[in-house]
Parts: sequence; C-alpha cells; structure tokens
Amino acid sequence: MTTAQEYGELSRRYAAAGDPRMAQLAAWAADVHVLEELLWSNGLGQAPDPAAQLAVIGESVAASIEAAATGLVDSGPTGRDLVEVARAALVSTFDPSVHQLLTGGFGDLDHLDRGPGRGAVDPEARTAARLSGLAPSDLLAELRVAAADCRAIAEILLGDGDVEAGDRLARQAQAAGFEAQLVASAIRGGDEALVTVDLRWDLAGEDPAPERLTAVLGWAERAS
Repeated sequence: MTTAQEYGELSRRYAAAGDPRMAQLAAWAADVHVLEELLWSNGLGQAPDPAAQLAVIGESVAASIEAAATGLVDSGPTGRDLVEVARAALVSTFDPSVHQLLTGGFGDLDHLDRGPGRGAVDPEARTAARLSGLAPSDLLAELRVAAADCRAIAEILLGDGDVEAGDRLARQAQAAGFEAQLVASAIRGGDEALVTVDLRWDLAGEDPAPERLTAVLGWAERAS
C-alpha cells in the first residue's frame, strides 16, 4: 500500500477501536499524503528547489484551511465534518484540472461516523503519558541525549564483539532518535499535544526497522 492508503487503514482501525479523534487525524494524514504523492508524480522532483516549493504549497493549503475554519466556530461540526471541510479547502487551493485527481485518491470516511468507544484514550491523558511532566522541548532534549548515549554504548559493545547487546542498544538509539524527530516536527507544527507523534508511531508499528521509520514520514522529513 501507499503511505496514504496505510494512513487510511490506520484511521479505520482507530475508529473500530472507538477512538474517533485519532481516526480523524489519520484520515487527514492520508489526505495530505495523497496530495504529496500527486505532487511527486507530476514533477515536483524536477523543480529547482523541491523543498521550497513544497513549503509554499503547504502554506497555501494551510491558509485555505484557516479560511474555511472561520465558518465552523459556532456550527458544532462533527469529526467527519472537519475532515470533509479540510479536504474541500485542500482541493480548492489548486487548479480545477487536478481536483478529480485529488478527490479520486481520497478514502471513504464512513467509519468516522462512529462515536467514542471503550478503546478511546482521553486526549489529555495521552499527552500527559508521553510528556511525563516535561515540557515538549525538554522531552525533545531528553530523547536526543538518550539516542546519543545508546548509540555510543552500542558502538562499544559491538567493538567488544557483543553483537546481540550492541544491536539491541543500536535499535534503542534509532527508536529514541526517531521519536525525537517526531517531537521536533510536532513542535514546529504547533502540535503542543504531540498527537502526531502517537499517530506516526502507531503507523510504524512495534519494533520497526529503520526503513520502516522513514516510510511513515513525508518526503521533506526523511533526510533528517
């Protein structure tokens, strides 16, 4: 599956578990990746500066969504409404010639009509569990230190021939480094609750290989 399709499947799993908020976020992540995949298939990679071009497009989409959100303040939209409004705003950012290409890639949202269930996690509790009393910036610093420490110890163990322990510490270094990347991205994007960190960890799965970690990211983040 493409990354967009994987996020769509994750959205359905969240909904089945009774966690509508994460289902909404995963559905929107799928839509964003549909856009990114379309951009790359239509020559974004041939632009003089693809990263700069992608940033301009992202700012335009964000402006469209902010404009659409002004009409939702008092209307009491459902979670599905929010995703549909965001989709419409995203599509409206571009020339009508590509509208069908975008909407044709979007997944079905019927599963977002489900309400909260036993599997739902309180958003504030989710954030508190990840931060453990730290500020997001402090968590980021701790993760970077942990990644560096695990990497250094792994190199010593591997140098001494203890391959099993060295590999284990190396994987821990990769995991801490990846979580640090996700936290840094969340901070830059204004996600103070760090919900995008949970979202992308859940897509990566338990004990993911390094190539799997980069696969869940957008193109602009993969080099980091």
